[in-house]
Amino acid sequence: MPAPTLWAQIRHVIGRAFRETGQALDRVGIRGIEHTTTSKTLGDPCYKFNDHLSRHRTFMPLLKRGSPSIHENVAFIAPCATLIGNVHVSEHASVWYGAVLRGDACNYGYGHSEETYKKWREYTKEERLKHDMQLGGKPAGGAIYVGAGTNVQDGCIITAREDHAKLGEGVTVGHMAQIHSATVESNSLIGMGALINPGAKVESQSFVAAGAIVGRDEVVKSGELWVGNPARKLRDLTVKEREKLFYQADQVSFIFTVCIFFWFEGNVCRI
Repeated sequence: MPAPTLWAQIRHVIGRAFRETGQALDRVGIRGIEHTTTSKTLGDPCYKFNDHLSRHRTFMPLLKRGSPSIHENVAFIAPCATLIGNVHVSEHASVWYGAVLRGDACNYGYGHSEETYKKWREYTKEERLKHDMQLGGKPAGGAIYVGAGTNVQDGCIITAREDHAKLGEGVTVGHMAQIHSATVESNSLIGMGALINPGAKVESQSFVAAGAIVGRDEVVKSGELWVGNPARKLRDLTVKEREKLFYQADQVSFIFTVCIFFWFEGNVCRI
């Protein structure tokens, strides 16, 4: 992967400078408004920059790491969620309040064709590290892929510092769960507060219980329930429990659709 051109770096620096200058001018404006409505004397409390507008950056593109890619038919991206760098969210997926998806450790930035990207995506971890070394760059991680219909719930953290983090279709990632450079296959459930360590793989229609810690390079076989710290297989899921895994993801999507219908007169939109 070639390094960003000098012109690309100049544009990046200038763009950041404009943004920070605009924020500074905004603070000056707020201070001026406060001066017109109140009087300040020595010893008074500091200025409070209270404003109804959120300055949280939901999408954070990075010149050398890539930019978040969001499907046009995504179900919901919360305004206070954070998607950084090489993050890909598929149709009907949702990322809820306070979730952080960090694809900011890969050596794959702007300026590449779709064909080149697909080839990079299919590299194994070893092939990608070799590729980075040949280019003279520091060996780095991968990207984050969120499959169709998957929901990443409130406060989750997903990173890809060592390898790709892949979530299949219809996956439910419970509140405050963490997934680091691991793979979770379709229609699986990651319980609240669970931790999936790098290299681990959760096969399809599996259930990692709340608070469970799946160790590095562990494999949760399809249809199994894992619990504890360190996580171990407790038993196989019943047919009825497997059916509920499909219901779980569908229900989250349904709830959001109903809420949007009442809030915005039926127009499902990305916020």
